[in-house]
Amino acid sequence: MNEEKFTQEFVLIFRTNINSKRHVRSISHLLDGQTEILKWNIDLSDIDKVLRIEARQPDCRPVIALVQQAGYACEELTD
Repeated sequence: MNEEKFTQEFVLIFRTNINSKRHVRSISHLLDGQTEILKWNIDLSDIDKVLRIEARQPDCRPVIALVQQAGYACEELTD
């Protein structure tokens, strides 16, 4: 029997003040280094400078803390 491993993914959305490519580069190593983060991007053209993360867990707090430690504002956007 072929068993497939199913990993649930969560999409986390945040409002930030990351407003330039230089800022994105300054935090890329932090976000890339997190094993719980599968993919991420920042929409610099959006008024809320949206950080979108695909993650293995639904907890937003570690991401918020990480971005804030890097010196940027970060808060979860909810529906």
